[in-house]
Amino acid sequence: MSGKLIDPFGREITYLRLSVTEHCNLNCFYCRPEPDSNVAEMSKELLTVDEFKTIAREAVALGMTRIRLTGGEPLLRPDILSIVSALSVIDGLKDLSLTTNGIFMERMAFQLAGAGLKRVNISLDSLDEATYRRITGGGKLQDTLKGIEKALQANLTPVKINVVLLKGINDGEIRNFLELTIERDIDVRFIEFMPSVGRREQWRRHFLSLDRVNEEAGRIAPLIPLENEHGGPARYFRLKGAAGKIGLISPLSRHFCHLCNRFRVTSAGGLKPCLFSPDEVDLKPFISDRKGLKEKFREALQLKPDPGKVACNPDQRAEQFQGIRSMTQIGG
Repeated sequence: MSGKLIDPFGREITYLRLSVTEHCNLNCFYCRPEPDSNVAEMSKELLTVDEFKTIAREAVALGMTRIRLTGGEPLLRPDILSIVSALSVIDGLKDLSLTTNGIFMERMAFQLAGAGLKRVNISLDSLDEATYRRITGGGKLQDTLKGIEKALQANLTPVKINVVLLKGINDGEIRNFLELTIERDIDVRFIEFMPSVGRREQWRRHFLSLDRVNEEAGRIAPLIPLENEHGGPARYFRLKGAAGKIGLISPLSRHFCHLCNRFRVTSAGGLKPCLFSPDEVDLKPFISDRKGLKEKFREALQLKPDPGKVACNPDQRAEQFQGIRSMTQIGG
């Protein structure tokens, strides 16, 4: 048996997203479920530092070379520096990154870099104070902007800014985000709004294809296609003459399921092969059993969906969503 994780459709799994908490200090409406939606209960027992390290070590032994820490907001974990330190020394791990809303980065960026973190993605859905507050349920824009500056100073680069595009809310800011890349070496990545538990009508109201971003970019300068050096789902471009890059992540209008190279592990140890599926493999009972843990990873391989059956139309793709957890529970 090959030591690599290759699913029945030939996709090699090399990227692991580890959620370290379901909790967040913001309340972004597209991330959390409606209060009365039929969503799985939040987990009460989170994995420990040692358990995260064990899962990560076995994942790397199976060929995963990249790990991203997610949440919720991962910097809410009091032991996040210990988690970063434990994972950063795993032999064979080539890239350790973290996704955050940036609010705690002003005071933690240099500590995270010192613990071994390589780079960060920072969620920022608006450059307007009132709109940012509306999307996040009361967040302060300046806190995230200060966090971005500190991440750059700490050399947690490339700093990638993640923008969930929302029709009628922040689509009027596309040009402002694009222009961030002109003078600064920052990646701005636009992400299509995904359906989630209890949010189907809201998805229909606010979904917007990323074709709109291409149109707006073309009015500024010619777009130059680029390689994606981190092997993720984004298609990268650069405005001619710009210092930074533009990324487009389009899971609905132009899905990339045939290129999927990732697993997700929830903060309680549930291994999820696909965001659109309810399937989950429980790793926690096997953490002390290295052979059993590897077998569970291989079991999850068989649950990766057939990319040939994935709809290319956004409405049809949204109808294929069968998840039972909110994004904050899975690790976005």
